Amino acid sequence: MTADALLSPAAVSGFVFGLGLIFSLGPQNLMLIQAGLTRSHPFAVASTGYVSEIALVTMGIGGLGTLLTHHPAISGVLQAVCAVFLAWWGARTLLNISRKRRTAAATTGCKSRSRAIGSMLAVTWLNPLVWLEAMFLVGVLSFGYGSEEQAGFAAGFLTASAIKFYGWSLAGVSLSHRFDHPIYRKRMDAIAGLVLILAALLLAANILSGA
Repeated sequence: MTADALLSPAAVSGFVFGLGLIFSLGPQNLMLIQAGLTRSHPFAVASTGYVSEIALVTMGIGGLGTLLTHHPAISGVLQAVCAVFLAWWGARTLLNISRKRRTAAATTGCKSRSRAIGSMLAVTWLNPLVWLEAMFLVGVLSFGYGSEEQAGFAAGFLTASAIKFYGWSLAGVSLSHRFDHPIYRKRMDAIAGLVLILAALLLAANILSGA
């Protein structure tokens, strides 16, 4: 890819689109913040999510994203599954608040590396919302450009994604000293759970309004 392609309108469009998703409500962003707050291997968690994002975007511009445009029923099913997933993850987060046992490891709030990475893999590859954003939307939006410009769109989007993944993790780390007490972590979990359930309800309402 040439330098001109990286500075092309397609790349700028991809970057702006990616920036718009930085503040989206979803398990990924919340997982990044929590990994930073609890010092649960935030760099490894962010890198796991980012590498997964690269794979999904590659599949999107490779044709899977545009393929879904010819099968709107599949897109509708993905959105419905996404609403269920968000509601389930939110309820799971709220239930875990009362189920957590404050062992010595839990007091620090830090997960093992494998558990932290596994959680990010789950909220990425088992989350239809990520598939819709990183594969379907990127594939559809880049389809209007030529092959080299498509790569520029993807590069712009992934540049913004890097800001999202590593930015949220660093933000969590910078605030971690303010969340040392377990009560603050419980409140963070409660907010995260409620936000996810609200996102699920909004998505479900959008699906029903379009039915």
